[in-house]
Amino acid sequence: MDNIFFDRNQLKQCGKNVIIGKTVRIRYPELVEIGDNVIIDDFTYISTRLKLHNNVHISSGSKIIGGRNSYVEMFEFSTLAPNVVLSAGSDDYTSGIATPMVPLEYKGDAIIGEIILKKHCIVGAGSVVLPNVVFEEGACVGALSLVNKNLKSYSLYAGVPAKMIKYRNKEEILTLEKQFRENGK
Repeated sequence: MDNIFFDRNQLKQCGKNVIIGKTVRIRYPELVEIGDNVIIDDFTYISTRLKLHNNVHISSGSKIIGGRNSYVEMFEFSTLAPNVVLSAGSDDYTSGIATPMVPLEYKGDAIIGEIILKKHCIVGAGSVVLPNVVFEEGACVGALSLVNKNLKSYSLYAGVPAKMIKYRNKEEILTLEKQFRENGK
């Protein structure tokens, strides 16, 4: 199935067994690296530098935004549920011109940053992640949450802003990963 918005050959890198929905929009495909066994579902929009490691899933309707100078990286076994927004670039709205069509010197207090999701991270449906946030390995956030600070390893967060709710079972998750790798999947 061919994508209607870009040619897969324009991507900086594209691994094996990659599924990209027909209606996925990637504004700067030359800035996108995709590993093996990755799925990007339909109606996803990407407009930033992006690196997806192996075994990543981005559900439908997600937005990964921030412009050419911001950066998002998702490590193995990380997932975005439907309608997530990862906003690696933003604005404080107090000064400057808030449109992507003007040079940086006219943007005032624009925030150009990065968002990093380490291994086994999950972002719940409808959540928003703001610039300069790191999800440590195994960190998760529940649906409809706002993430504006780093999340601790193997912890579950939820709310606006997101607050830690409880810890995840690290040993079980790592055991399942080991079994997955041993079975050659």
